Amino acid sequence: MKKHPKIIVVGAGAIGGTTAAMLTRNQFDVTLVCKYPELAARISNEGISIHGMGKTLRTKVPSVATAGEVKGPVDLVLLATKATDMENAARDILPLLHAESKVVAMQNGILEPELQKIVGPERTVGCVVGFGATMIDYGDIKLTSHGEMWLGYPEEPADDPLKEIGGIMNHVARTHTVDGILPIRYAKLIINSCTSTLGVISGMELGPMLKRRKARQLFVLVGKEALQVADAMELEVPAYDGIIRFHTILNAPSPVRHLAIRIIGIRYRKLKSTNLQSLERGGRTEIEYLNHYIVKQGESLKVPTPVNRKLVEMVREIENKQRDITPGNLYEVGSPD
Repeated sequence: MKKHPKIIVVGAGAIGGTTAAMLTRNQFDVTLVCKYPELAARISNEGISIHGMGKTLRTKVPSVATAGEVKGPVDLVLLATKATDMENAARDILPLLHAESKVVAMQNGILEPELQKIVGPERTVGCVVGFGATMIDYGDIKLTSHGEMWLGYPEEPADDPLKEIGGIMNHVARTHTVDGILPIRYAKLIINSCTSTLGVISGMELGPMLKRRKARQLFVLVGKEALQVADAMELEVPAYDGIIRFHTILNAPSPVRHLAIRIIGIRYRKLKSTNLQSLERGGRTEIEYLNHYIVKQGESLKVPTPVNRKLVEMVREIENKQRDITPGNLYEVGSPD
């Protein structure tokens, strides 16, 4: 990585906007790809506002509507689009890459295999984002929880270029480089499948939702199915965010696990499902990359995943306007704990 790398961030949502603003504020050469010309003009001229969790700042970020407006080559691409848009975004930035460029997937889900096919295995980096943020409006972002980030190649051990990217991303949030990103990716996939998806069907923020015993019951059922799939994959799932130890929580006696899940709800109480936010803006969810990933892996490995399958069906019905978003949806899934 060059001493002064040229960086582009693709995606001006909560994560992309926060990343671009924090890097720009720390004097990195950043261009934000915003998708819409009017949004690019607004962010270039008025900046991105970030508030919450003890931060209040506004930073102007040089922005464009399309990757084609960026003068290449670029050294580092941070893909912060929705998972559903990742492949198209990766193809758009291909002409900007040189042999040593790195492309970082910051989405939820396990997208590295698809990214490798487009930009090449040697350029592909995965990133797990642990902090929470909500886009109030374009260019207006509210931080909702503290958290760290993890960077890793799909399979290869961390090397000096990866550690240099980690040093850059430290200016956004504390960042760890790991040897192989899949285990922590899967850990994040589990927590999103247990929380973000339930947020979609219920319409609730995490804290109030996990006050409900039924939501905690579903958290357990979704997580247990995901761990059974991981066992069949011979994948050892680490603790997420250093504290959420799935095997310990989900296999504890019922009163203990309900208490642990309530504590998770308190810690992340202000989190609002990013997939719920997408629906509210007229978009679609990332369900195919979360619970449906668990279902597909379960099918291929002969592991039943009936609760995850039912949640996928319900979210698809919501996307297709065949089901309303309501807390009552929680009570249509699973069995008592």
